[in-house]
Amino acid sequence: MHILELLRLVKNNLLRMKFRVLMTSAGVFIGTAAVILLMSLGAGLQRSVLSGFNSAGDLTQMTVNAPGDIFFGGGAPVESDVVLNDAALEQFRALPGVIAATPLLRLQAGSELRLNRLTGFTSIQGIEPAEFRKFGIELASGSDSPGRWQALVGARVADNFFNSQSGEPAGEELNLQGQTLQLILTRFSSETGEQIERTVRLRVVGVMAESGGERDFAIYIPARNVEELNEWATGQRSSRGRDGYSQALVKVASPEVATAVEQEITRLGFFVFSFQSVLSSINVIFLIIQIVVGSIGGLALIVAAFGIANTMIMSIYERTREIGLMKAVGATNRDVMLIFLAEAGVIGMIGGIGGVVAGVLLGQIGGFVGRQFLLAQIAQSGGSPDGLESLVYTPLWLPIFAIVFATLVGVVSGIYPALRAIRLDPIAALRYE
Repeated sequence: MHILELLRLVKNNLLRMKFRVLMTSAGVFIGTAAVILLMSLGAGLQRSVLSGFNSAGDLTQMTVNAPGDIFFGGGAPVESDVVLNDAALEQFRALPGVIAATPLLRLQAGSELRLNRLTGFTSIQGIEPAEFRKFGIELASGSDSPGRWQALVGARVADNFFNSQSGEPAGEELNLQGQTLQLILTRFSSETGEQIERTVRLRVVGVMAESGGERDFAIYIPARNVEELNEWATGQRSSRGRDGYSQALVKVASPEVATAVEQEITRLGFFVFSFQSVLSSINVIFLIIQIVVGSIGGLALIVAAFGIANTMIMSIYERTREIGLMKAVGATNRDVMLIFLAEAGVIGMIGGIGGVVAGVLLGQIGGFVGRQFLLAQIAQSGGSPDGLESLVYTPLWLPIFAIVFATLVGVVSGIYPALRAIRLDPIAALRYE
């Protein structure tokens, strides 16, 4: 049977039972609309979460912690023979996909920063400049290679400075590039208990561009300078070969290799935190959510499938003589089956198209209302609405998939009625009243 002739027959047959077709396709309509609406809501929430998440951290950077410095639930530190020393860092650099690895030392002494009449507080961290340069940190100004007693500062460090006399913030006009900061360190004498101060001058050689993460509020200086200050603060000389570092930063070539590198470093006995692993966990959670909400709409489609099958079976009883006549004039079992499968598929497609239109429209309306509500809440709290997107997002593949799936549901529902139709005896069908 030619395709055009098949389509003409299907059109004429469905037009003869318009009301029944509409009632039957209503089940597919409801199921498809539910799938589109619920999965669009899940996709919108995922996009909203990930957009804020991606701006908070670098997916190609991970933090490695020495096992002895990790605490669980306030308990004792984990005992391990693994040491995060220079030899371990060389192992990291030898891994496929690793661009750079640098120790990360935190200043252990109490400290404050001074610039003329301004006072500020921030995190002082030590890195290996040669390795840190390979991290590809975007700069707002200056250089990314601090030398001895030189500093590379985050984009928001200047926000933490205030006038020590009036208490007023320094303001956005403060530019730290090229400034010489006074780092005031304090410790208490173990003998007299008196407070001892030490002043170190740090020349700012570079200001990093804003990243939206922790780096914006940190100052980076060479690791050997932090080691010297920590030895002064604690009164103990450390051996990095024996004691190692508490943390290290590792940079990989792309987010795609981050998971493999993280697994390999974990296998070596270290604890690793990366935004890429958190992102993978979030994606798994949202995948489960999408499956659950998709299954809810799928249940409605299954119910609709029974409705389509029932409609086609009733159509067989009503068109028994017609089927017998078709066979008598030469129609094959294949032709009869194609007609019934096509009719069932078209019923499913009609419901699918209507459901997609309704689901997208309801999603847009719901997304608009939800966004306006969030904007009102943000405005009331004094926050910034920048970057706020709709809570409902319909990816292009979803409507196409929904229509194809609804059509397949119709076709599958028509298999049993079609098999019953081809089993009819032509002579008995012609005699049927």
